[in-house]
Amino acid sequence: MSGTFVGMPAFPEAARAALGDTQLRHNLAHATGVIRGKRAAVVGELEQAGIWEDLRLAGAAVKQRALDDLATHLETLERTLTAAGATVHWARDAAEANAVVVEVARAHGADEVVKVKSMATQEIGLNEALEAQGIAAWETDLAELIVQLGEDLPSHILVPAIHRNRAEIREIFLRRMAEVGRPAPADLSDEPAVLAGAARDHLREKFLRAKVGVSGANFAVAETGTLVVVESEGNGRMCLTLPEVLVSVVGIEKVVPTWAELDPLLRLLPRSSTGERMNPYTSTWSGVTDPDGGADGPREVHVVLLDNGRTRALADDTGRQALRCIRCSACLNVCPVYERTGGHAYGSVYPGPIGAILNPLLADPQEPDARARAQTDSLPYASSLCGACFEACPVRIDIPEVLVHLRSKVVDSHRGDRVPKAEALAMKAAAWAFSDASRLGLVEKASGLSGRVLARLSRTTLPGGRPAAGRLPGPGAAAWTGARDLPAPPRESFRAWWARTDGGRTEPGAGAGPGVGGEQATGLPSSPVAEAPPPEPPAAEPAPAVGQQPVPEPEQLPAHRYPADPTGARAEVLDRVRAALTGVVPTPEPVPAPAGPAGTPAQVLDLFAERVADYRAVVERVTAADLAAHVAGLLAPTDRVVVPDGLDEALLEALGERGMPDDHLSAADLDRVDAVLTTASAGIAETGTIVLDHGPGQGRRALSLVPDRHIVVVRADQVVPDVPDAVDRLASAVRAGRALTWISGPSATSDIELDRVEGVHGPRRLHVLLVDPVG
Repeated sequence: MSGTFVGMPAFPEAARAALGDTQLRHNLAHATGVIRGKRAAVVGELEQAGIWEDLRLAGAAVKQRALDDLATHLETLERTLTAAGATVHWARDAAEANAVVVEVARAHGADEVVKVKSMATQEIGLNEALEAQGIAAWETDLAELIVQLGEDLPSHILVPAIHRNRAEIREIFLRRMAEVGRPAPADLSDEPAVLAGAARDHLREKFLRAKVGVSGANFAVAETGTLVVVESEGNGRMCLTLPEVLVSVVGIEKVVPTWAELDPLLRLLPRSSTGERMNPYTSTWSGVTDPDGGADGPREVHVVLLDNGRTRALADDTGRQALRCIRCSACLNVCPVYERTGGHAYGSVYPGPIGAILNPLLADPQEPDARARAQTDSLPYASSLCGACFEACPVRIDIPEVLVHLRSKVVDSHRGDRVPKAEALAMKAAAWAFSDASRLGLVEKASGLSGRVLARLSRTTLPGGRPAAGRLPGPGAAAWTGARDLPAPPRESFRAWWARTDGGRTEPGAGAGPGVGGEQATGLPSSPVAEAPPPEPPAAEPAPAVGQQPVPEPEQLPAHRYPADPTGARAEVLDRVRAALTGVVPTPEPVPAPAGPAGTPAQVLDLFAERVADYRAVVERVTAADLAAHVAGLLAPTDRVVVPDGLDEALLEALGERGMPDDHLSAADLDRVDAVLTTASAGIAETGTIVLDHGPGQGRRALSLVPDRHIVVVRADQVVPDVPDAVDRLASAVRAGRALTWISGPSATSDIELDRVEGVHGPRRLHVLLVDPVG
């Protein structure tokens, strides 16, 4: 059975049930409307700057460049990850991927794992596979926790519990939390902030004791071996940082060729998903960050490169573009079908328009389960083909084109059925009539007669005066015409009109055509029109280069020796990729992404302060001379503040006895301190983001994660205008193997009725001190 199939009936049946759920429809209409509005606001900023469409083109080009030479980029990714201390595994299908995770957990004696929200692990049924082996898998994203505790299924890519309201969530927490860990408070209310606080307390003990973390990845940079996770709540940072062992299950389509090409994707994804300029947290890491025991993240990292049908999608010339998807959910939020039926009707972890194409593309054509085949066959028809999904897609996936393509494949697959479908019979009847002029003439006469009868009997008139046929009897026809106006057939066919009027030349009334009521036909000229000369043949384009320009290998990498491949999965996946791309010419050079206006240095600093405040963080501008005294004044006399190695001596003196050096403090120790004080590596004005590369003064990743308050000092000369500048500035740290933490405000969630709540698993308070040389 396909890993994406979750046992739902075919879409029409499931949609019919969903349409009868008024609470679901209310929740969906509210949620999709709110998300559309937020997205429109932040996308509008880039449209006003004149770069949004160019940014979409750049993002699509990055993903397409990766797909067109996927085997090369996968091998580069494997080499760079291995050089960074990670162990790379290959999985042909869900069973092989699950086996790797189970084996790693068993090897470390783990009876539980904590998980970052991951579509790939849902796709392969990892939770169920672990449970079968006696290993509990704890979902840590708030919405995924709600779904798990409610023994439910996710219904949206971004907001999986979109179908639940706050009262239902309160009841789930009260009933189920005590069964699997810390119970919810007996007086739990249904306020979103209170519910989020209960989830924080319930999960905190699991984070602090977990030995193994499991994640997916939004992107995997081949050039540097960097994995990227974009999230909001801080649960991702907890799972990526605190456990001793990390296993990341990554679809092979997540590859990005170079670090620089990550730029447009980091600008497109947050705006298209959460409707923000940047998500609260973006984490990047390359293998084992500190193998010498500095405790900066896991000491053992495994990466599972997953096929599970992706090479089937890659082999489809039209459908291949679906693998560009960055899982933003923008197509769901504009889709009129999804807004009315919700995600469960799609019967898969991938709902909405992208699910309607991705699920059939990933599915095994030899699927033995008839229910799964029927459900998959129904999905390409779960669309009105309005095209809103293409307009919203940040990487320009032409979903309507793929839907039509997949519909043709469904029809072709049923041509040999013993009992043909009604649609097939109708098409055969039409072919029989149209293939013979005399038969077509009889059909036209019958149509004209019915048109005259309906014109007299019809009670409905369409704009322009043409009568409507009304509701027709019979299966299918009654349902279709019950919701649509079907025009009555014309009294006279076009061929009959043409013969009677000699192509309109003898028609009285100056070219009145064969329509009914007030309809007019365009008059035809009485003399032939001279034919235009044939167009000049287009100039021959230069033949594309067929040689692949290799991605430059970082100098520090040793010669790569491929790991043992006892199952043959690595060789088979790469062979499938190469076979799927036969004849595809790779794009050797990246496509440059557009940059927005930079502004003067003073404008950049003003914008940075404004955008930091937009995230409900506290931002203050101080001079270098006043910095130490200002920091001392922010803290109470009894506060305990952890400080990293390399922090400025003046700041240490200002803290006095309140400062606690990071002497390999455990996560539990960090959970008991009041605040952390760090510096930063960069600030991004356009997005209001602070970036830590965890060098001197910035501390290891856990320091800026576990304490409840983060005070961060950013120098004015560290603030850059936009994301492309930051990506360039941080490239040397990434190539040196450093992890990066991108912070945009306090941790936050909008998973409960889209009410934003600050402070989930990361620090609840972020205090930014911008050291301005001019005060």
